[in-house]
Amino acid sequence: MSQASTTAPSEWSGPRRRLWILVAVLAVIAFLYFVPDLFVAYTEDAYVRSDFVEVAPEIAGVVDHVEVANDQKVTVGSPLATIDPKPFDLAVDLAQRQVDQASSAARVKQDEAKVLAAELDAANAGVTFAQRDYERSATLVKDQTVSQEIMDRATDARQKAFDAVAGVQARIRVNAGAVETDLADVDVAKAQLALAQYNRSRTRILAPVAGYVTNLSLRPGAYARIGEPIIGLVDDSQWRVVANFKEYAASRLKPGMRAWIWLDAHPWRLFPARVVGVGRGISREQDRGRLLPYVAPTTDWIRLARRMQVTLELEPKPDVPLFMGADARVLLFP
Repeated sequence: MSQASTTAPSEWSGPRRRLWILVAVLAVIAFLYFVPDLFVAYTEDAYVRSDFVEVAPEIAGVVDHVEVANDQKVTVGSPLATIDPKPFDLAVDLAQRQVDQASSAARVKQDEAKVLAAELDAANAGVTFAQRDYERSATLVKDQTVSQEIMDRATDARQKAFDAVAGVQARIRVNAGAVETDLADVDVAKAQLALAQYNRSRTRILAPVAGYVTNLSLRPGAYARIGEPIIGLVDDSQWRVVANFKEYAASRLKPGMRAWIWLDAHPWRLFPARVVGVGRGISREQDRGRLLPYVAPTTDWIRLARRMQVTLELEPKPDVPLFMGADARVLLFP
């Protein structure tokens, strides 16, 4: 009886026992790997993001002043830099002179129109007088009171009066076209003046958003070109966290879900957040256009499952500094 009792434990402690221990360990590992994913969505592949605003001038010129320092916080409308305004002041002065010249030419033509109107009134009066003389002469000739020669002179005078009216009317039409052209020139000159004034106002480059000046290398004397960014701002009002979740985890997430975020910049604190968007597509090729995000499927030569981008918003905004591109970790209970 004693021998049998000592044999059984020895058999249990042999290969059979090690097999059961291995099976138990594998079961625990499988449980920890598969089951928590049914109740928890977690990823370490996340980062803090905001909008990076590239400020580019609308005009070209030499930078006269740089009015901010690197990493400085700015508000909307804060001056960032100034482009030398002297060339633009000269352009405004020239455009103003062109407006004055065109306006003066238009006034001359308008005054000429008044003179021509007076001439037309005089010519019409001449027609009236010639017509009366013609009618009187025609009556006298009919009564044989005067000779035909008098009638001929009256007819000739009436025709000359008609010709004078026609000539003044033609000059009025020509003048009206000239006035219209000069007034159009005035409008063009005023538009050019407005453009010159607008360009002068663009010599001061202002912050379009509130944020932080980042990686500033602009110095006075640099030549700024139209549309080429010279100052970068990290928008301080658009902070969010972009997390890359495995496909089966992302498919269970919906906007509005609560989440907890760990920021590596501020460890040992969990920040509340909510899902604001679940990406519906990624690019499978890195060299394609940037309209679709690309999430690398490999890390340290290990191929990972495809991951989808999920955007989360910190609520409320934390009272700690945030850094664009900083690492984060995200935990949800879908």
